[in-house]
Amino acid sequence: MGTLQNSTIKRIGASFVQSSFTQRSRNYSISRRQWLARVPTFAAGSLLVANGSAQQRLLPLRNSGLDHVSITVPDSLEAARFYGRIFDPQLFHERTGVQRYYVRLGAAYLAFGPQANVTPYIDHIAAGVIDFVEADFGKPEFKAEIAAAGLIPPPGVLPMLSDPDQLRLQLVNANHGLFDTIMPGGRIAPEPAAMIPMGLDHVMLSVTDVEKSVQHYRKLFGPEESHERKPQRVWFKLADTKLGLEAAPPGQKPGFSHFCVKVAGFDRTLATARLQKLGVKVETGTEKGSIRFHDLHNLPVELVAG
Repeated sequence: MGTLQNSTIKRIGASFVQSSFTQRSRNYSISRRQWLARVPTFAAGSLLVANGSAQQRLLPLRNSGLDHVSITVPDSLEAARFYGRIFDPQLFHERTGVQRYYVRLGAAYLAFGPQANVTPYIDHIAAGVIDFVEADFGKPEFKAEIAAAGLIPPPGVLPMLSDPDQLRLQLVNANHGLFDTIMPGGRIAPEPAAMIPMGLDHVMLSVTDVEKSVQHYRKLFGPEESHERKPQRVWFKLADTKLGLEAAPPGQKPGFSHFCVKVAGFDRTLATARLQKLGVKVETGTEKGSIRFHDLHNLPVELVAG
């Protein structure tokens, strides 16, 4: 009798697992938690292993958009104060070590690193990557995948990828926010910011060879979203942000030519008046409906409606 019961239980169990798999393939609305609760432990384990291995692939990046822009300047506090009056007067800085300062841009931020006597420049930009574990970037399988895609793996564990012009893209976890090494650095003014930033809209790269750079960024983000002829530009969509490529003017080195911030309740006339009140000269932006200004180091910044 015991043998018959065991045989019956095995048949029922096998039937249940098979029907569960069938139902899951036919009805994708069932949640992962519900599914794991309904199958035997050995089946759940095999599914987690399968999911885990699938998530190991890095390219193309499952990104959440542009995360931050890092600028190298002679005086990081001075630069942060300039941008803080415009975007967020509550500054942040590193708890210890090099005094890097940070200004929030809604969902993104600006980082300012000090270097004495330097000509200010944008050092790198960053993109958020969904489910990205930065500590895993140095693993051989990730390095191998990057190399197999025709990209040059960085030598260390820092998740920083360089394009053909050595313009650097940092990868960060999509949910990281400001890093835990950062602390509030006080307000620079009691008044509210001149703008209400929502995040980065786009970053424009001036490159030596547009087609060569397009091939590089396709490997990271997939096919480009659009092409423009006048001026000639190629756009990649990164969630609700964009990365643009254009040819560097003759005699000019490649680099990050400008970044653009999305502003809530943007009104060109009002925004212009507020910037002028801060002593900032305003111009017409390169994008439709945008305005442009230059910071205290002459780096161009654009504002557009969010």
